Amino acid sequence: MTEVGLVTGPGTPYVTPAMLSNAPTGIAWATIPFRNATSNDQYAEQLNMCQRATSMVDTACNHVIRATVNTESLVGPDFRLTVNQDTGVARAMMTRWPVIQVLGGQVSTTSSFPPNWTSISATAFRPEVPPIGIYGTSSPSDAGEGGQGILIAPGYVTWRHGRNGYSVLIQYVNGWPHTSLTNIVNAGASTIQVDDCTGWAPVTIGGQGATGVLKDGATQEAISCTAASASSGPGTLTLSRPLTYGHLEGVMCTTLPEQIQYATILFCVAQALTRGASATTVQNTPGTGESSGGGITDIEKRATELCHPYRRVL
Repeated sequence: MTEVGLVTGPGTPYVTPAMLSNAPTGIAWATIPFRNATSNDQYAEQLNMCQRATSMVDTACNHVIRATVNTESLVGPDFRLTVNQDTGVARAMMTRWPVIQVLGGQVSTTSSFPPNWTSISATAFRPEVPPIGIYGTSSPSDAGEGGQGILIAPGYVTWRHGRNGYSVLIQYVNGWPHTSLTNIVNAGASTIQVDDCTGWAPVTIGGQGATGVLKDGATQEAISCTAASASSGPGTLTLSRPLTYGHLEGVMCTTLPEQIQYATILFCVAQALTRGASATTVQNTPGTGESSGGGITDIEKRATELCHPYRRVL
C-alpha cells in the first residue's frame, strides 16, 4: 500500500499530492512550500495546490467536472426550456453535463407567488443524450460524450400560459464520479468507505454502476460499483468483486478522464514555477534533460487546451 495522507477539503481534488509527486513533472515537490519543510507542511501545501488546480480546471471547463447532484430552476417555454409543437415533449437545457440521471422535478405556473408546485415523477424525464458508458457502465467515457438536455413528458410544460409561463425545478446527476477512501481497506474487501457516493450507484435497479480506478501507485486497480449507501456525500460503495490489494485512507477512486487529471497536474506545475523558475526539465536519458519548452503562461495555456473538450456550451 502506497502511503498517502487523508485528503481533506471541499471534496477530493482531481489529483492528490501522492499522484502529483509521482508524475513526471521535473518539479522538486519536496522543496514546497520551502526547503527543509516538515512532511506535514509539504503535504498541506501540495494539497492546497491540488485544490487550486482543481478549481482552475472547473473554471476552464465553465462547469464542475466531478459528479454532482444539482437542483436547477428554468423558466419557459423560452430559449433553455422549449416545447416541441408536434409531440408536446419539452426540452430543458441544463447548466452542467453530461447528464447521467434525472431524479425528479416540480412544475408551477410562473405567475404563482409563492410557486404552487406540482411534483413530476422521475419516469417523466429522460436524458436527451445519455453518455455511452465504459464497458456498459453508467460512468461517462474520456471522450467527452453525452449531453446536457433533459426531455420532459408532454403535458407538464405547454404554451397555455404563453412565453415563460412555467417554472420548472429539475434535480439531476451529472459528471464523472470522483471520490477518495476515508478508511483503510484490506485486500479481499467487497465494500469501501468514501467521501462522496455521487454518481457511483447504478442508474437503473439491477444495472451496472460506475467503473473507476483506485489510483494507488503500483497497487492501482479498477473497481465497479453495484450499490451505494447514499445518493451523495460520504457513504459505502459495494463492489462487483473483491479488491486485489489493500489501500490506505486518502487514496483516490475516480472515473475522471486522464486528460482532465493531466490538465490538473499542469496547473499545479504552473503554481510551482511562480517561485521564480521559467521552465521545468523532464528526464530524457540518464544524465541529460529536455526542456518542457515554455514558462508559466505556456503551461497554463496547454492545461486550458486539454480542458476544451469538456467545456460547457449553451
